[in-house]
Amino acid sequence: MTTLNDWKRRRLVQAGFALPLARWAGAWAQTPDRNLIAGERREGPGVASSMPLLVAPRHALVVGNSSYGFGPLKNPANDARALGEELKRAGFQVTTGLDLTRQQMLEAIRAYGESLSKAKAVGVFYFAGHGVQLAWRNYLLPTDAEIRKLDDIQARCVDVNAVIDGIAKAANPMNVVILDACRENPFGEVKLEQKGLSQLDAPPGTLLAYATAPGNLASDGDGANGLYTEQLLKELKVPEARIEDVFKRVRLTVRRRSNGQQIPWESTSLEEDFWFIPPKEQLRRAQEEAERIRRAREAERLRQERIAKAQRDEAERLRRDAQAERARQEERERERREQLERAREEEAERLYQAEADLWERVKDATRPGPLEDYLRRYPSGNFAELAQWQLDAILAREGEKKIEAVNAAQNPYTQGSSRADFAYKVGDRYDYVQLGLETRAEQRRLPSRVTKITDTEVIFNNGALILDRLGNNVKLPDGRRFTPRQDHPLEYAVGRKWRTRFMTTNARGVRSDTVLDFRVTRREKVTVPAGSFDCFVVEGEGYSFSGTRIYVRVRRWVAPDKCRRPIVAEEFRKAEGRVGPPSAGDFRAKMPVFNNVRLELVSFSQS
Repeated sequence: MTTLNDWKRRRLVQAGFALPLARWAGAWAQTPDRNLIAGERREGPGVASSMPLLVAPRHALVVGNSSYGFGPLKNPANDARALGEELKRAGFQVTTGLDLTRQQMLEAIRAYGESLSKAKAVGVFYFAGHGVQLAWRNYLLPTDAEIRKLDDIQARCVDVNAVIDGIAKAANPMNVVILDACRENPFGEVKLEQKGLSQLDAPPGTLLAYATAPGNLASDGDGANGLYTEQLLKELKVPEARIEDVFKRVRLTVRRRSNGQQIPWESTSLEEDFWFIPPKEQLRRAQEEAERIRRAREAERLRQERIAKAQRDEAERLRRDAQAERARQEERERERREQLERAREEEAERLYQAEADLWERVKDATRPGPLEDYLRRYPSGNFAELAQWQLDAILAREGEKKIEAVNAAQNPYTQGSSRADFAYKVGDRYDYVQLGLETRAEQRRLPSRVTKITDTEVIFNNGALILDRLGNNVKLPDGRRFTPRQDHPLEYAVGRKWRTRFMTTNARGVRSDTVLDFRVTRREKVTVPAGSFDCFVVEGEGYSFSGTRIYVRVRRWVAPDKCRRPIVAEEFRKAEGRVGPPSAGDFRAKMPVFNNVRLELVSFSQS
């Protein structure tokens, strides 16, 4: 295992904490023409952006409907009771509703939204019971719903889209919406357009979770709880699990328990980490930060009151004193944050080395177990996409026929999703033109043809270019080689995010270390010489280190249903300064000059 020296390791980890993700925040919101409930997320007056999320109030509404006259279910009421108790243990103020009529559901949802708005609380809304879709909208069924024809659904059920839109108006810090409502059609002779629930993009600040992929059905379970909620209850008990990792672990276990016939699905636009049971040190720091903010605000209020009451000369002196005190506080705060940052860097590096060691042991596994172990321990790890791809291949060989999310271009409430296509064939051809990123002047043509495929690699031009089976660079024509990296996800959906960390060795043997955070930010049509394509836009930011710290920004336009390789790829690099011990002379004069480039697809053919 390659290790970094102390100064480089600290800088690399620090870059991971300091990535300027805020500049993406506006792009994460779904475009209005593709999602009618998405929009600019408003921040309420009680939500200071600096206030730690972990110390915000926590409110939950949990509904379980079992006693339907037209299609009773065994477990939803049990699921709701159990989940409500688990959320209480996690510090939530929980309202539980069992076997509710439509009027009771609407009233409970209205009161829940008001409580979120008033308290500026983190919110969890959970529903277990029957759910259906109609005209791409999802509906939750109250116990008194009488459905004799399709038109009755809108009038006698509860519209999920409207519920989420209403919750978003609370302008609270974060929302989680969990729907275990993808059961068999309960209406008998009333035929539904589609099975299960329809795909829906989460509005800003929200994680939306389904018990199974859109357009599919979930099991009511053989025990006291449904299959999905049974696993969710287990994962909520795990200390120090980030919220997105909770749902990834649930997805893996449900998939394996159902042999691929039920695969939970999430859409997320969360911008901060959240823990149901946070790390003790993380919680302590959040509480200290909240108290520091409270004291600073109170001290500032008292200073302003004294200034307002004083005579003019005295007021001026008090203003100078206040300014000096604020400067002293800022300096103390800077020192405190630097100490915390050093502690975080050391802990993050320890965790990364442990993860990398485990990946080294399991990366060549031919059975599911070792890869499942890695994914349960590191659901959002630096090698999670690679591990998931290998696990998928193994399970397919063992006979798993997993379901897929139903994805329709006509659905106005989502920008859709698409699984990457890795079925390269010898003879596939992808020709690019390389342009200057700023000038757009043509620099050279880059023809490439697949000449060989192995179990782990796709080889172009007789070895000049080598990719792994997910399309990540292994070797470039200029001689650069890479340790395992994951620049490409298995599935594309707006809001999906992941991280990669890898080492590059150039033709001269010089090594550099890189950490990048990626996110699918939007869908966008792009026209290149090869034609016009409806693309997912993937954006990555991070840093590379080899004596000089280099800021790296990449963008890719990908149409996985049309072409296996990117339609457009951009890379921008900017040297920001030396990070190692200073050497003699002016190192700025020695900083590298980069050829920032844009690749556009000119033509391609693939079988």
